[in-house]
Amino acid sequence: MQLNVTHCRSANTSDCKPCLRIEISLQDVNFTQRISEGSGDDSDEEALVKVCHSYPSSFDRCRAVQFKPTYMKMDQSSTYKLLLRETVDFETLVVVTAESKETYVYQNITIPAAKAVCPLELWSLLIERDVPRLQAVTEHMRNMFRLQLQNTPAIQEVYWAMTWDDVHGQPVRWPIGKNEIAISSDLIAPCLCFLVWLGDKNIRGMYCPFTNQPDSLRRMQRNVSVTMVETQLRTGDMGLRWNVTSPCKVKAEVRLCKKDIEGGQCEGVTGYNQRLETKNWIAAQRVHWQIGEFFLLPHPRLCVQVKSEGMVSFSEPQCPFETHRVRWILPLLVGFILICLAILGVYLIRGILKGYVWKWLKDDDVKGAVGGSHVVLLYPPDDDKHLPELLCHLGSSLQTLGFTVSLELWSQAELSVLGPVPWLHSRLDRLKRQGGKVVLVLTQTTWTRAEEWGACSCKKNEENIRGVEEDCAGSYPVSSRHVDVFGASLSCILGDYLQGRAGERFMLVQFESLPPAPPGGYRPLPQLFCGLHVYSLPSQSLGFLTELAGSKQTTSGSARRKRAGGLRMASRAFAKRLSGFTAGTNVLHLARVSPGCVRGEVEDSGETLLLETSLITPPSSPDIVVSKMEWV
Repeated sequence: MQLNVTHCRSANTSDCKPCLRIEISLQDVNFTQRISEGSGDDSDEEALVKVCHSYPSSFDRCRAVQFKPTYMKMDQSSTYKLLLRETVDFETLVVVTAESKETYVYQNITIPAAKAVCPLELWSLLIERDVPRLQAVTEHMRNMFRLQLQNTPAIQEVYWAMTWDDVHGQPVRWPIGKNEIAISSDLIAPCLCFLVWLGDKNIRGMYCPFTNQPDSLRRMQRNVSVTMVETQLRTGDMGLRWNVTSPCKVKAEVRLCKKDIEGGQCEGVTGYNQRLETKNWIAAQRVHWQIGEFFLLPHPRLCVQVKSEGMVSFSEPQCPFETHRVRWILPLLVGFILICLAILGVYLIRGILKGYVWKWLKDDDVKGAVGGSHVVLLYPPDDDKHLPELLCHLGSSLQTLGFTVSLELWSQAELSVLGPVPWLHSRLDRLKRQGGKVVLVLTQTTWTRAEEWGACSCKKNEENIRGVEEDCAGSYPVSSRHVDVFGASLSCILGDYLQGRAGERFMLVQFESLPPAPPGGYRPLPQLFCGLHVYSLPSQSLGFLTELAGSKQTTSGSARRKRAGGLRMASRAFAKRLSGFTAGTNVLHLARVSPGCVRGEVEDSGETLLLETSLITPPSSPDIVVSKMEWV
């Protein structure tokens, strides 16, 4: 079987299509054998030949030829010629098979391009008619060139592709409605060509606008690169292997050079240069490459250069073994930055851990300083809506510092079951066990109630001190004749006062944002509050917390310093919480207060003392034996 490609002649003389000519030789080699076996007359025997051809990704197209062979001589086999013509496409692979009763033949052929098949006159006509025309316009200022499409309507489907010798780019569809596209000048090379064709035609035109242009050779030289590494050569010895890549298959020269000590000129090494021929290039993805070897060991001043044919000078030397400062400055800089970041991270982690440890230790110091003392906060029923909120905030602030706090607002359920007086006595019993104080908030209502109690106490006989609470509870003035926790506390204060123990269990506090303006202007504190310490918050937080914490027996100076430091930290935190919650700085300066009626505390840390420092224990009743009194 023989396959040939020819031009199919048709009625349309301006058309060119390839035809596949299939010529098959048939020979009956078994004729003599059949005669000797006495098969009889074979004049009616028929022969069948099946011929198929196929394209890639297509179905087979087959034809069957059936005929009767004619035997001219009885002692020779017969030979026949079968000729078939099939219309095919340009630049396609065709597989042809032929089979008969006892024979199978397989063969393939690649249909060449139209230029190789069509006659020259017809090819020129086809190029003029069916192939778009391209023109390249270089713009040096913009480092680009414009590829213009000509003699083709902008709405027609056109495809194009770039090629560099044996390297072929992917086909791209020309933008619909545009007659030019912009391409970077970095792609320019002497071998750069453009394939262009219509979408419904198989004939492709090739345009190579940069052939034999010095500027294109100069631009290509920028894309020619050479590398060199130390490796084991084919002989087994160690040496240098170079690799050159280039867009085009050009003649070139590779040489070794040696840089001078100053690192300027690179002089060629005699005997170490090699020529590159066009036939030895190997096509890869978008480049051609060649490799070679130098039988020489590496040296820090040894470099490699390449020069394309037509260029005057070699490319910049590539020195892979050079130990220049620039090569290790970057690693040193990166290492220095990493060390700095590590040190910074250590300091940050240390600061965070130190903060947590410090906070934990200081919390222990604060809680150790207050010692879990108990505080009972009391205030009379008042029309001021801000007072309960202030008391709740004061209680929560004390709890944060480690105190246990009892507040009437927080114990409504227990109060409803026990009643005011039993509830207060239960808290006083807890104070006796735990230590601490009952804190009365000094307000205008507190002032009025205390004066009324003072008037009440002056009319009573000081006999039977244990019954004072019950007597006074039943002898309230008209404005206060209801029993509440605050009233019960006043009876206890009166009992402590009459026994000479004023200030042991009770103390007064005023809020600077809510000063207790007494009715009728400034005047001394009620006689009932004589001997009680009065503190103004938040400015006198240290003295306030010190008295709440009580006095503790400490054996060492370090323990005393630790407790004092804890109280100072607690007072700063306590004052900060109260200052952030309250507003205003009005402080009631208690004028004309008898030194025997008010006790003050001198505070450190620069806190202002609002009350005079003096303590005169009021006289006890002459009828009372103080040493035999119990806690009420």
